[in-house]
Amino acid sequence: MLGLTALASIGVAQAANRPAGYVTICSEGKTCSVPANTSVAYGRADKFTYKTLSGSFVCGEVTFGTGTKVAGGTNECSVPSGTSSASSASSVASSAAASSSAAASSAASSSKASSAASSAASSVATNTCAPGSTIENATVDCGGITVGTSCNGGSESQQPLFTLKNATIKNVRINANAADGIHCVSGNCRAENVVWEDVCEDAATNKSEGGTFTISGGSANAAQDKTFQHNSKNSTFVIENFNTYGAVGKLWRSCGDCTSNGGPRYVQINNVTINGTISSTVVGLNRNYGDKATIRNLKVKGLVWTSAITSKPRICEEWKGIEKGNGSTEKYGEFFNTAYCDVSPSDVTSF
Repeated sequence: MLGLTALASIGVAQAANRPAGYVTICSEGKTCSVPANTSVAYGRADKFTYKTLSGSFVCGEVTFGTGTKVAGGTNECSVPSGTSSASSASSVASSAAASSSAAASSAASSSKASSAASSAASSVATNTCAPGSTIENATVDCGGITVGTSCNGGSESQQPLFTLKNATIKNVRINANAADGIHCVSGNCRAENVVWEDVCEDAATNKSEGGTFTISGGSANAAQDKTFQHNSKNSTFVIENFNTYGAVGKLWRSCGDCTSNGGPRYVQINNVTINGTISSTVVGLNRNYGDKATIRNLKVKGLVWTSAITSKPRICEEWKGIEKGNGSTEKYGEFFNTAYCDVSPSDVTSF
């Protein structure tokens, strides 16, 4: 009985070094091999960094980035269960992990912990770069691959390509007309070095109440309506070191007629370049809900100043927002240096 208990304890400890639904293929410092575009988790003790890899790689910070190693023990590289491997060493490691997991499961079949692990598998296993994935409490590096689905015109009911729950997605290209982009639905989210080849409905939407959605680096082409949509209240959108191309309606818009609409909503824009055209305005916010836009280091191609404080295209417009079904939104106009449009003409340059 003591031997069986000890075996179960070892199995549980090893399982914590890989996400539920994953199997270990090698430990840190070793060379692993995976098929093309495989989601690989690196870490231990239920803390992981995810990256999409192909072929051989070193299991360690040299592959997953400085600071990704989890202190306190040996980190492991693991892949979703059932992934084939071109490495015989990986196959052996996977078999050993599977045997250990089976022994632990047999010893603790009546345990509530087994139920919890099964529940965790349903969410953690979705931390991949596949279209339709929900990434939760993780950082996923897609390694520059291109993904996408199809676009149903301007439909607001389209499913997002990626859903973020307190998570980060990095280094991915979203193909032309790929559904409704990226949604942040809870916690703080980050999209880093994401390229939208041709925006469908919106490139990204913040739906996280009280959360911050940061867009850092990357670019978007041809967002006919809005590039970034802001729906959640008491929340922030950060757009930094970003470029737009082609014909764009708006860079960012606070929802003008959402159900149970309100605010405040904040946007912080810094070092953004509009390389194409803006048909409406760079930013549109709701004055009556207390929204605020802070804009610095904005470059706009072909910007023309029609007066000392008006421009074409417009930079920051204040609106009256409404609840859906209660009339029409009302535009007050373009403003500089107000409590809502925190931007000066000197913060904007033409090229």
